[in-house]
Amino acid sequence: MTADPVDVLRLLEAPTRPEPPAARPLRLISALATHGRVARAEGLAGVGAGYELRLPGIGGRYLAGLAGHAHEQGWRAAEVAALLDAVEGRASMWIVSPSAAALRRAGLFGSGVGRKACARWSAGCWRPAPVDPDALARVAAAGRARAVCAGAVSGAGAPRRIVEAVGADGVQLGWLDGGLAVSLRVPWTVELLVAPALPGGSLMALRERIASAPRCSWCGVPMLGPDCRRCLPGART
Repeated sequence: MTADPVDVLRLLEAPTRPEPPAARPLRLISALATHGRVARAEGLAGVGAGYELRLPGIGGRYLAGLAGHAHEQGWRAAEVAALLDAVEGRASMWIVSPSAAALRRAGLFGSGVGRKACARWSAGCWRPAPVDPDALARVAAAGRARAVCAGAVSGAGAPRRIVEAVGADGVQLGWLDGGLAVSLRVPWTVELLVAPALPGGSLMALRERIASAPRCSWCGVPMLGPDCRRCLPGART
């Protein structure tokens, strides 16, 4: 009895290897999530699964886009977490709101700091800042030339002078009906983000540095500095 040639060829075929499951993208937790605000206030931010963003609004959207791009390029979740931590630590952001109380409720600065309605992220922490349109205009003008510089206006009724300050030529300015104003429960907000630019070549070099960096013995995230700012209490304020 002669075997069917098709059956013979099927037997000679190498067994198909199952494709490895795609790596899961890093879970991002909003900077305004309730448990994130509580943890940040107690100096415990960064503990647990996922990555707790420290920048809300346009800052969070920029980081989410960066995380998505890195995931598409094959970055592992721990590598993406290290990338976001490095970018956040080198970014600056301003949030202007008609209510200082709303910024305090969001955990962007502590209580007892007066009635200022501007929060500034710099050197890895939030602190109150004066509402100074001229200073914002200078930052926007300088930032657009050497970094990613973007602004956002949400809600309605933002002072024209502040909007014009963050809308300098070359600054990407977005207008949102809701956005951060809804999250903070205020009529309007104006945001300015200045973040390090990451061209394709530098992103590859940064991944190589992250891949060779020592890993935190607790959470497993690569450390670009001497300490893990993701899970060390008090390091991610």
